[in-house]
Amino acid sequence: MERTIPAVGFTEKADSIVISKMNQYNIPGLSLGIVKNDSIIHTRGYGVRNIETKDLVTENTIFHTASISKLFTAIAIMKLIEGKVLTLDDKLVSLVPGLNYADKRVEEISVYNLLNHTSGLPDINNYNWDNNNRSDNSLKEYVLGLNLKLQSAPSSEYEYSNLAYDVLGLVIEKVSGSSFDDYMEKNILDMSGMTSSDFRYFRIPDSLRSSPHTKSRTTWKPSVRETYPYTREHAPSSTLNSSAIDLSKWMISFLQTLENDDSKDSYQTMLQPSFGEDSRIGLGFQLYNIKAKKAIGHFGGDKGFRSFLMMIPEAKIGLVVLANCDYNEDFRQEILFPIAELMLSQDGFE
Repeated sequence: MERTIPAVGFTEKADSIVISKMNQYNIPGLSLGIVKNDSIIHTRGYGVRNIETKDLVTENTIFHTASISKLFTAIAIMKLIEGKVLTLDDKLVSLVPGLNYADKRVEEISVYNLLNHTSGLPDINNYNWDNNNRSDNSLKEYVLGLNLKLQSAPSSEYEYSNLAYDVLGLVIEKVSGSSFDDYMEKNILDMSGMTSSDFRYFRIPDSLRSSPHTKSRTTWKPSVRETYPYTREHAPSSTLNSSAIDLSKWMISFLQTLENDDSKDSYQTMLQPSFGEDSRIGLGFQLYNIKAKKAIGHFGGDKGFRSFLMMIPEAKIGLVVLANCDYNEDFRQEILFPIAELMLSQDGFE
């Protein structure tokens, strides 16, 4: 195993960046994970899980990761493609019988379109988090209960769509014969050692949960939100609940997958621009550049939470930040980009 030793002072510099931004933006709680090669080199919790109880954040504290969930849904789709039960060109209507639509363009939507937000499906206006659905049929009933109407023809425009990823979750259910959440637990989370993570918030122990925070409209100070952002029909797009330590394990696992001769080609496809040469979207992954190196990952944002996971495959680097507030979004890249640049510099590692 290839072990990586941070340069003297690296973790202190990373901590300093985090604490500075938490003070600047009044962030209640935050967790950080950093990996290099096959090693978790730094994980730490900062601040509190809840400003009322004052329980401390640790590397094991669970956060709602919001759209980081999409990376896992996309990986599940690629795993099913690798297993030859699905292809990128398969049409949605053939995979999910019973869809309700009058717009015939729906028949043109492919798995590829759903993955890279070119399906033409609109975004979701209201998640109705207070529904708090837990039924195994929640996702199926939600998607089949919609009257699908497109904003544009498939493959013609990039339009970010959470709905497209919820639909992908139902595709996973149909072709796997398992509920989305069970499939993800068995085939993605458990296989990466993410033993404390789950798409079902109701299965997370109270001792690990963090609370969502927003800013009071009267005092402009952080306050705890009454409703946690969970309802089962939006699991594929948004409800992975995870920790810095678990997501660090997954980043190591995924970076190793990219080096595996048996499967790297299909997963490398996910990391390429998928809609025009200058596209900033692959298949599930958002694409970035850090010090002239290609970076991949996804931002996440929802009621009470913000997150960002980023990997630099060429350097075998991965970073994740999870926070329990929904304001001042820029802190995510203002934390991870400088730490990534430090890791890429000559004095970052021995």
